[in-house]
Amino acid sequence: MKLYRNIIILVVAFLVLIGAYFVVKPMLSVEEEEYKSIEVYKLDKDQAVELTVKNNEDIFAFKKNDTEWELVSGGDFDINQVQIDSIVSNMCDLYAYKLVEEKPKSLEKYGLENPVVVTVKFSDGSTAEIEVGNETPTRTGYYIREKSKDAVYTIALYAGNILKANENSIRNRFILDVTTQEVTEFAVTREGKQSFKALKSNDKGWQLVEPIEAGINMVRLNTALDALVRAEVVDYIEKDVKDLAKYGLDNPSYVVEAATESQRVTLLIGDVKENHSESYGMFKGSNEVFTLNPGSLGFLDTPALEMTDGIIYAPYIYTVNDAEINIDGKTIKLKIEEVKAETETEVDKEYKFYVDGIDVEAKKGEEAVAKFRNYYASLIGVMASAIEPEAEPAGDAEISIIYNLNTEPGKVTVEFIPRDEKTYYAMRNGQYTGIVVRKDAFDAEDGPRKVYENLMTMLQN
Repeated sequence: MKLYRNIIILVVAFLVLIGAYFVVKPMLSVEEEEYKSIEVYKLDKDQAVELTVKNNEDIFAFKKNDTEWELVSGGDFDINQVQIDSIVSNMCDLYAYKLVEEKPKSLEKYGLENPVVVTVKFSDGSTAEIEVGNETPTRTGYYIREKSKDAVYTIALYAGNILKANENSIRNRFILDVTTQEVTEFAVTREGKQSFKALKSNDKGWQLVEPIEAGINMVRLNTALDALVRAEVVDYIEKDVKDLAKYGLDNPSYVVEAATESQRVTLLIGDVKENHSESYGMFKGSNEVFTLNPGSLGFLDTPALEMTDGIIYAPYIYTVNDAEINIDGKTIKLKIEEVKAETETEVDKEYKFYVDGIDVEAKKGEEAVAKFRNYYASLIGVMASAIEPEAEPAGDAEISIIYNLNTEPGKVTVEFIPRDEKTYYAMRNGQYTGIVVRKDAFDAEDGPRKVYENLMTMLQN
């Protein structure tokens, strides 16, 4: 019986809700119609040339320069162009949804005795001016009135929030307000030691330059740059800071440097705030402290090794005329020979591949060619396992690869000098690369020793 009674109660409640829906829905439709029932301004925002916002603390004046707004008085900071456009747009397409009082005896209860005043001037010399007061008691809108007029209206909450602007709402909060494609320099220093530095050039693209010179991991780099250009200030704390130590900015935990062709920023990140979700920050050359979310800057603790592509030297196979591999006391010789097959319509490039004088394709066909390619890939695929830029390698190489190229620089020698029982120092043309390689990389299933063994097993059977 108890279960049956509960089912009856649920059914009745459901029917009540359905009835309420069909009663309330028409009311909502009416409110939606009434929401835009009172036109305050319907103006051409493209003709707006000046904007002034006056609040209790400041007066901000803006002028339009071609397509962008410029702050001409009221502060010295970058502005949020989207936010300024939103203020102008809302002023030029402003509707009230309720007339509250035709001739109010008191403006105080509406917050209009000391309102925020927004003024837009147009190219023809005309102006639009609105006073914005308090939120309504239901927090669904704001009280407003036209300047020099008596009637008080209510406008939508979102519109009031935009019009009731202050310094924090109109500031550009982006750490670096550019696209990732515009960035040409990027570096992170952690606890006083540079983690990595990367530079972009027209001829080479992105390259790691600190702590070693190496190719860059473009996936890691693009992820980091995306995070950087999306990062924003959470809150502004102190404009003219006297005691940097209070925020851990006298000896910052991180320093992030980034540059484009036209600007450079150096972001200092100090202590974690009490809420443990924000850190204090400031720009070098500024004296203003703000907070930001360090979690949005996921690259801060990225080690240099992860920023490299890990490659020691990897020439494109068709730029190699021949290669000599010295390993385990023997010499392996590879040769890649270009063959031109002429037809009536085109000239196609074909290649012959030799290992220790054996014509691979002639001996075992395309399957052997595939194994030859795999062997070449295993040679250039020995990757960095660590970075140790301060080391000074000494001794003879246990493994070496000499590439003779048909392009510049003509010849490149890669050597692996023992570091200890488990690792090698990687050298290129007699210079230490700063890269450490694991010895067992040569013994992996896809490593040079086993892949060569598979190739030769096929060719000799």
